[in-house]
Amino acid sequence: MPKAGQKAKAAWVEFKESWKMILDIEREGIKLTEVEADKNYELIKEKMGQIEGLVKKRNAALRRYLRYVKRGE
Repeated sequence: MPKAGQKAKAAWVEFKESWKMILDIEREGIKLTEVEADKNYELIKEKMGQIEGLVKKRNAALRRYLRYVKRGE
């Protein structure tokens, strides 16, 4: 595989950041389910919506990274 250029490195950083945010939100969701799940249903639902957005962002960053590495950018 060609050496990663600036664009590929930036995409990789974005991928890692969004992955970390997803894990943080999931950990928070697990803590919420350990408390009263019925009481926190709306909050858990909101967190899942955030995760969906972050997964899309992470996947887009990974695609960009792979494309840029392939081109050597």
